Amino acid sequence: MTSSSRRKAFLRALAWASVIGSFPVWFSAFLVVPFLPLSVGGRAVLAAGLIGAGEVMFWGAGLVLGAEALARFRPPKVNTGQSFRGKRVAVVGATGGLGEAVVRALVREGAEVVLVARDGARLAQLAGAYGAAHHTAELAAPQLRDVAARVGPVDHVVCATGVDVRKGLDAHTDQEVELELAVDLAGPIHVARAFLPRLRPGGVIALFGGFGDGTLALPYYSVDVAARAGLAGFCSAVNRELAAEGRAELLCYVGPAPADTAAERPFADLWRRAGSTLAPPEKVADFVLAALLARKTRAVMGASTRLLLLLQALAPPLVDLVIARRIGPHLRHAFGASGRGNPPIEGS
Repeated sequence: MTSSSRRKAFLRALAWASVIGSFPVWFSAFLVVPFLPLSVGGRAVLAAGLIGAGEVMFWGAGLVLGAEALARFRPPKVNTGQSFRGKRVAVVGATGGLGEAVVRALVREGAEVVLVARDGARLAQLAGAYGAAHHTAELAAPQLRDVAARVGPVDHVVCATGVDVRKGLDAHTDQEVELELAVDLAGPIHVARAFLPRLRPGGVIALFGGFGDGTLALPYYSVDVAARAGLAGFCSAVNRELAAEGRAELLCYVGPAPADTAAERPFADLWRRAGSTLAPPEKVADFVLAALLARKTRAVMGASTRLLLLLQALAPPLVDLVIARRIGPHLRHAFGASGRGNPPIEGS
């Protein structure tokens, strides 16, 4: 990290500390000062001084942060045809329903796209349609390292891989457990390890997780939830490593909404009964592109899903009740011990 970037990072941290610190300073004028053993005039002067200090801290820091602070709260525009112009992006799992939608969106936005997937025939067909470079690889560390070396420097990486096994825990086979952990947890970790050294400064690696942010535990998704929660924790830990080393690169855990893809379409009625509808893949792709541009570390799609996550943080028993009464019965009917369950459903 250069001295200039260190100075900017220090000023940014100081400004955010000032913004956060302004609130207790401001509120103390109303919550603390009235109870101090001072004269009425003394309390009035102190309260006015604290209010003024809080305002100066807040607005002064706002001037320092400027456009950067505003950008955190203003979603970037991605459907412009130019938002990724001049950027080079690798898409792992490019032949899946969501992976292909991400590829289309990136090409539309002017990116140079490099496609990576295990289905060589479908990959070559897709690459030919977009005139893109492509590499065949499994989600295995040696192959991914070799592919990353051949791909070279990239601005962003999207890992749109995944597999679901939807059934009760006791109905899982050993092979299904191993498959989910390999594809949903170990695979994205290998992708991050392979491509982080190739990521240009400020780049983002988006790793697809499951429903929510990795902590929203739905019944009959137990191993899937374990893998996704592990992936979310992995992203947080690596981002703290990168910050400690003064690097500007990031990992982003992406929680897409259930999408209208070949893998999810058979369950459209199930999601509808549970109070949700399948999102168009194009909408999910634009959400992913916006997360890359905004440099998010965690991006969860869907207002109702984010509300559930907020309720889970504030009142876990309430979320237990919502799942038990609204979502759980539908999942039990589809995947429970009545014998249905489902074989592995791959999303890439």
